[in-house]
Amino acid sequence: MKREDDRTSGATVSFLDVIACAFGAIVLLVLILPIGELGVLADSEPVNIDYGQLVQQRQALDMEIDALTQEIEENSEMLQQLSVQSNNKDATATKLRNTIALTAAELDRLQSRTTATESAIQQLRTNAQQAISTTTSEYAGIPVDSEYVVFVIDTSSSMRSIWYQVTEEVEGVLSLYPEMKGFQILSDEGGYLYKSFRKRWLDDSPRLRQRALNRLKTWRAFSTSSPAKGIKVALRDLYDPQKKIALFIFGDDFSGSEDLDDYIQSIDQTIASANVTEGTMRIHAFGFENDPFMTYSPLRFSVLMRELTQKNGGAFLALPLAERQIKRSSN
Repeated sequence: MKREDDRTSGATVSFLDVIACAFGAIVLLVLILPIGELGVLADSEPVNIDYGQLVQQRQALDMEIDALTQEIEENSEMLQQLSVQSNNKDATATKLRNTIALTAAELDRLQSRTTATESAIQQLRTNAQQAISTTTSEYAGIPVDSEYVVFVIDTSSSMRSIWYQVTEEVEGVLSLYPEMKGFQILSDEGGYLYKSFRKRWLDDSPRLRQRALNRLKTWRAFSTSSPAKGIKVALRDLYDPQKKIALFIFGDDFSGSEDLDDYIQSIDQTIASANVTEGTMRIHAFGFENDPFMTYSPLRFSVLMRELTQKNGGAFLALPLAERQIKRSSN
C-alpha cells in the first residue's frame, strides 16, 4: 500500500511543475509582445517583397546620384571659369579706366593748344595770301607767253642740300603757266625724270603736275654742275619751231674749267644746229645761293646764266639762301 501512494505523489508534483512553466511562458509572451502590433500582424496580409525591383530602384538612384555629382562638378568648373572671366573683366575694366583717364588728359592738353593752333593756321593763311600777292613781283622779269616748259636742273650734292627749295621753285614756275600744253624735267646731264617719256612732252594736268613734283622730291641723278649737256638734249629731243618753249635752268654752281666765252659759243652753236627761230624759245635761269664750302664757282654760274638768258629772250633770277638753310648752316 505504501508503494502505491509513493508513485501517485511523484506524478502529481511533475504535473504542477509543467503547468507552472506553461503559465510562466504565457506571462512572458504577454509582457514581451505588444498587443497592438500582434493585432496588426494578425490582421494584415503577408507581404511579398520583390528584391529585383528593389535592386533596379537602387541602381536608378545610383545613376541619379552620379548624374547629380557630375552636374555639380561641371557647375564647379563653370563657376571657376566665370570667376576667372570676372577677374579678367575687372582687369580689362581697370585698363579701360586708365586708358580713358589718359585720353581725357590728352584731350585736355590738345584743347589747351587749340587757340595756339588756330592762331598758327590763321598766320599760315595770311602768309599764303601774301605769297600769292607777291608771286607776280617775284617772277616779274619772266615772260609767261610759252606753251611748253622744260626744266634743266643741277642735281649735284650741293643742290641736294637745298632740294626742298628747288622743288618749291619748280612748283612756283609751273604755277605761272596755268594753261600750258606740256612740260618736261631733265638733269643738267640730260637725264629725264621720266625715262619712259624721253623725247616726249608730259601732258599738262593738275594730277600729273603733282605726281611729277612728288617724284622730283626723291629724284637722284648724276651731275657735273654744268648745264650745257642738258640744254643740248632738250633742244635736240624737244624743240619744235611750231611750239613756243621756255627752258628753265636751275643751279648753284659751275664746275666747268672752260672759258665762259667758249662755253656760251658752244651753246649758241647747239641752238643754231636746232634751227631755233626767233620768238619760239626763251631761256631763263634760277641761281640758288648755297653754302660757299659746298660750291666751286657760283660766280661763274651767275655770269654764264646772265649772258645766256639775255641772248635768248629770258631772265636770270638770283635767289637768296633759304631761311631754313641759314639756320642749318649757323648750327
